[in-house]
Amino acid sequence: MKTFAVYLLMVLIISCNAPLSAWATNLDRNAALDKRDLQQWNPQEDGVVTLDGPWAFYWNRLMEPGDFTDGSPGGAWTVTIPAQWESYSVGGQALANEGYATYRMKFVLSAEAAGQPLGLYVNNVASAYRLWINGKPLNGLGIVGTDAASMVPRNYPKVYFFLPRPGDNELVIQVSNFVQRTGGIWESIDMGAAEEIASLHRNRIMVWTFVTGCLLLMTVYTLFLYLLRKQERAALWFGLICLAICTRSSLLGESFVYVLFPGLSWEWGVKLEYLSEIVTILSLAAFVNKQYPQDAILRIFPLFAAGLGAFGAFVLATPAKVYTQLMVPYIIVLLLPVFLYVMYIYIRAALRRRTGSRSNMIGFLVFFLTVIHEIFYYTGFVAFGGLVSFGLLFFLLTQLLNLSFLFTRAVTQSELLSIELNKVIASQEETIRQRTSSLQALNLQLEQGNQELSRIETIRSTLLAEVHHDLSTPLTAIKGFSKAIATGVVSEEEAPLYAGRIYDRSLMLEKLIDNVVELSQLKTGDIQLELAEVPILPFLRQLRHRYAAETSAQGITLIWEEPLFSLPSTKELLVTLDRFRFERVFANLISNAVKYTRGEGVIRIWAELLPAFASDNGHVIIHITDTGIGIPESELPHIFKRRYRIAGSQHAKSGSGLGLAICAEIMARHQGEIGVSSKLGAGSDFFLTLPAKIGDAPADTNHLGEGGEHGDDHSAD
Repeated sequence: MKTFAVYLLMVLIISCNAPLSAWATNLDRNAALDKRDLQQWNPQEDGVVTLDGPWAFYWNRLMEPGDFTDGSPGGAWTVTIPAQWESYSVGGQALANEGYATYRMKFVLSAEAAGQPLGLYVNNVASAYRLWINGKPLNGLGIVGTDAASMVPRNYPKVYFFLPRPGDNELVIQVSNFVQRTGGIWESIDMGAAEEIASLHRNRIMVWTFVTGCLLLMTVYTLFLYLLRKQERAALWFGLICLAICTRSSLLGESFVYVLFPGLSWEWGVKLEYLSEIVTILSLAAFVNKQYPQDAILRIFPLFAAGLGAFGAFVLATPAKVYTQLMVPYIIVLLLPVFLYVMYIYIRAALRRRTGSRSNMIGFLVFFLTVIHEIFYYTGFVAFGGLVSFGLLFFLLTQLLNLSFLFTRAVTQSELLSIELNKVIASQEETIRQRTSSLQALNLQLEQGNQELSRIETIRSTLLAEVHHDLSTPLTAIKGFSKAIATGVVSEEEAPLYAGRIYDRSLMLEKLIDNVVELSQLKTGDIQLELAEVPILPFLRQLRHRYAAETSAQGITLIWEEPLFSLPSTKELLVTLDRFRFERVFANLISNAVKYTRGEGVIRIWAELLPAFASDNGHVIIHITDTGIGIPESELPHIFKRRYRIAGSQHAKSGSGLGLAICAEIMARHQGEIGVSSKLGAGSDFFLTLPAKIGDAPADTNHLGEGGEHGDDHSAD
């Protein structure tokens, strides 16, 4: 920071227009030119030597080696280089940087040093020069003239090789400048072995080429970054900074752009140098605004853009002789405020702990110091320059460090997000599988529901058709009998008889309606069975006891036959059934047996067990066998169908034809079956098959004595 303060103080001194003559060297005329004694110098061991003086200086005189054959002409001053002409003063009056002059140096070499080729490394000379060594011309750069019209400027480092001679050697240089603010040999002239000078020149070119190549590579990289991600405006401005400094670097240092493009004039080279600097400064302000928008002062940027744009237009419109004279105001008014603003933003961001702000601040501080050093170089306060490109490279390194940090953090975060995403995807896949399974199950349920609805609708349609058919007969009879009584067709004596017939048909109609409703509910599943495990043998005994009186009234004996199989004393044969609905089936079969059995007949109730292999489970078959009239074998497959009656049976005419169909539905709901075996004239055997198991008897068996509620009518067929 102390160095920074010293540099800033010197810039402020320049801003106060401190004259360069304050540091000027007073020139004394010396007719007898001193020689540079280099007899002790060994090019191979001692390396490069700087030819800083003494030089004989002839102001406003263009002289050639032939002008010195008779000795040293008068009017010469002894000077040292590098120095601008403004740094020389005569009688306290500084020379002008515009004009022309001749430099002459004599140096003495040993025979050993003169036995090998030597090289001269001539750096920047403003703004054109011609060169002679030992009377031999070695060309130069540009065309030396005595006024602006007669000279052609050309200015970049160049290497010359020559064969020296033992003893005295002479170096003569003509210099002219009428095109810019700097004049004279303002950078050093180095001499050394030819190989070493060539290597030095090559190495410097390689360094500047490397710097320029790095900047160009960064330009291309940031350009593609912006093209691929347009919202990254900071990358665009940073790319412009790199491109501008790349252009400026190719014009400074070894200035190899003039070698690559010989047609590029000195005037346009200087314009490009200034314009690239303007673009750099403007892009730098825009870059920091995009990099830290929370800390930027956005309203200042238009002022910077207007000022720098105006100066850029001025550079394009005027010759170098004009705009180079405004370097100090340009530095103070335009360049320095932008750099101070950028430094302010970086310091502010660092205090607020923005991402990468500290490394950015350090990198920019180094870059800023190199810029100030470059200013001192161009104003003649330091002897070497060209550090801006290296300062920018350091600044780029800090940006790359931040970029690497951000990239690493982004990749790490991306990996973590990828892991989390995989977990979410796996979770979602599991959820999707579950949802899919649920949807498939729901779809299956819907399909089953649709099938069930279709089945129920078919049943309802069929039942409606059957109800219409079954109800039409008793209703027709009731209407006929009623009309006969109403119209007097029936006599008063016959009226009670027809009224009884109407009553009988009404009872039949009521019974038919009840059976149709019950069968419909069984078919559609509207009736929910109350299933429970019931010891079947005690239950059958109770049912036989309950219906024995009813059959006895008809002169028929109802008996229970104990099964042939035996059970352990602590076990019972258990059947899962709805007691009320099972009794409904039992009562229907008993009623049918009574109906089709002649007087003094017998109805037997008995059971058999069909056990499963090596298991306590199996099936129980309950038989209700009568000694009635029997059923023709051809009718057996049809008797459990709805509305089916045995042809020619007088008893069948009084039934509804739905009793056995109801029994079949109830048994199906119990996961059981109903069947029959019969022969005409030999009675019938109706049997009920139910799943059963051998198990412990339930603790509460009082309900077995109840047997369920039942009425007089059991819907017998």
